[in-house]
Amino acid sequence: MLSAWSVHAADKDLRIVFIPKSSDQVFWELMRAGVDKAVQEDARIQLTWRGPAHNDDTEAQIKIVQVYSRAGVDAIVIAPTDRARLVEPIRKAVEMGIKVVSVDSGLDGDYHTSFVTSNNYAGGQLAAKTLADQLGKKGRVLVLRTVQGSASTDDRANGFLSYMQANAPGITVVADAYGGGSAGKARHSAAALLQAQKPIDGVFAVNESATDGMLRALRETGLAGKLRFIGFDSTDFLLAGLATRELDGLVIQSPHQMGYMSIKAAVAAVQGQAGKDKTIFTETTLVTRENYKTPEIQRMMCSRC
Repeated sequence: MLSAWSVHAADKDLRIVFIPKSSDQVFWELMRAGVDKAVQEDARIQLTWRGPAHNDDTEAQIKIVQVYSRAGVDAIVIAPTDRARLVEPIRKAVEMGIKVVSVDSGLDGDYHTSFVTSNNYAGGQLAAKTLADQLGKKGRVLVLRTVQGSASTDDRANGFLSYMQANAPGITVVADAYGGGSAGKARHSAAALLQAQKPIDGVFAVNESATDGMLRALRETGLAGKLRFIGFDSTDFLLAGLATRELDGLVIQSPHQMGYMSIKAAVAAVQGQAGKDKTIFTETTLVTRENYKTPEIQRMMCSRC
């Protein structure tokens, strides 16, 4: 038998605020499609979607959390731009009775009820294995990260470095640098790294903006297609680079799935039905020239699936 509270919680409108890392990447458009699908399945949900312009604007994201830490908000779903700096505003929201779900990128502390993500460390190791195999486990490589404090992308870089150290001692990581929170900043950083660290045999970029910026920098420096390049995430621009052999692989996630499951997790938390497993993993796989047109890969990259 349901308690009076349970009946009320099940029947009332659910006000959920979704705070992505940025609004300048296709990744968040794909996640929004998954969010919208979950919202369409539950007429009680009243959704607010609001995030900073770029994923290096942590101050803006903190202010957004503060604005929506108020009466009437039932849950906040957030992709934290900084795993440490968001803890205090999240703590205050939770103290007001708001349930918090972290999505895509980790959050320090124990205030969030669920964390919906891909296994980013394993994704970084997959990228490293792919690049090491392509290079015959020898050569000079560089890693382009995005911004400090981003748990998801740092986990990918750390997984990459760990794999190389353990399994490919003949590969030297000559640079491991933060490129900035936008494709434009990443392009400038990548161009400088490519010039400073010549010769380079392979590169790994940790997310959409870093991969986009690296590809543009390789073209500008005349190195596109002349070294091995593994990126992370997918856009039409990056898939075109894969087709022209300027990219050798993309580790992709399922942002659509992440968005969908994060809303489901938020609803469950509000209703006191959160599962025992705090971390909920979604799909990750490697996209190559040979498989990127297959139905399975297309489904993961689709915003309308």
